[in-house]
Amino acid sequence: MAERSIVHGTFTVERHYPASPKRVFQAWADPKIKAKWFGTSPEDTKEFDFRVGGREYAEGKGPNDSTFSFDVSYRDIVPDNRIIYTYEMALGGPKISVSVAAVELRPEGDGTHMIVTEHGCFLDGLDTMEQRRHGTEWLMDQLGEELKRQMAS
Repeated sequence: MAERSIVHGTFTVERHYPASPKRVFQAWADPKIKAKWFGTSPEDTKEFDFRVGGREYAEGKGPNDSTFSFDVSYRDIVPDNRIIYTYEMALGGPKISVSVAAVELRPEGDGTHMIVTEHGCFLDGLDTMEQRRHGTEWLMDQLGEELKRQMAS
């Protein structure tokens, strides 16, 4: 049997968006908008129930054509203010991580200061905190691009 391990890690990603907290929150809450920036296609998303106790589930092709899954449970949602969720990820079958993530939306000037904090358990050397931080930073940049597209429309 392969050696089992857990590496614990916490990181924070902060961004400022020139959009209201309401608009930023909507980009998380609306499945059509989220699909534009989150890196999953509409075919990947199998379930999207954005409410406390709701589930979001997506699966599709990951790196090297491996199958990935992203399984979320929403724990706390305050519109235009915060989203707290737990999630697990699997890649090619094995579970690679289990995390708790908190998204905070704070009005700042004419926009929003968003803080994403994640506490993760990275399993069996299949994922790392640095890989997850890098992926989260990329996603938050994609969110910023989608907000810019919306505001230009």
